Amino acid sequence: MSRRPYVRPMKRTWYMDHPFYRHYMVRESSCVFDGLYAINLFVGLVQLVKGEAAWNSWLAFQANPLMILFTVVTLGLTIYHAVTYFDMTPRVLPQQIRKMVKDSVVNKLMYVGLAVVSAIILAAATMGL
Repeated sequence: MSRRPYVRPMKRTWYMDHPFYRHYMVRESSCVFDGLYAINLFVGLVQLVKGEAAWNSWLAFQANPLMILFTVVTLGLTIYHAVTYFDMTPRVLPQQIRKMVKDSVVNKLMYVGLAVVSAIILAAATMGL
C-alpha cells in the first residue's frame, strides 16, 4: 500500500494574501516594463541607422501620450525596484561584512553611489558627450 504525499493547494492569487508578497511581485514584474523599454530604445537605434526620416517618425511616436505614460510608469517602477534593492542589500550581505559595517552605512553608500553616477551621466549629457 502506498500513500500519496500531501500537496497543499496553491491559489493563483497567493501573492495577494500578504503585503510582502504583493511588493515582491510588483518589484519583480517591473522587469517586464524595463525590457519593453529597452526594446523601444533598440528600435530607436535601428531607426537612427536607417536615416533622418525614420528617426523623426520614431521621435514622433515617442511624443504620443501613451508612450509618455509608458515612460513615466517605467521610470516609477524602475525607481521602486532600485529603492527596494538598496533596502534589501544590507540584509543579504555575508555575515562577515555585516559585523564590520552597519546596515545603515551600506544603504547610505549605495544611495551616494547612485547619486554620483547620476551626476556624472547628467554632466556628460549637458556637455554634449
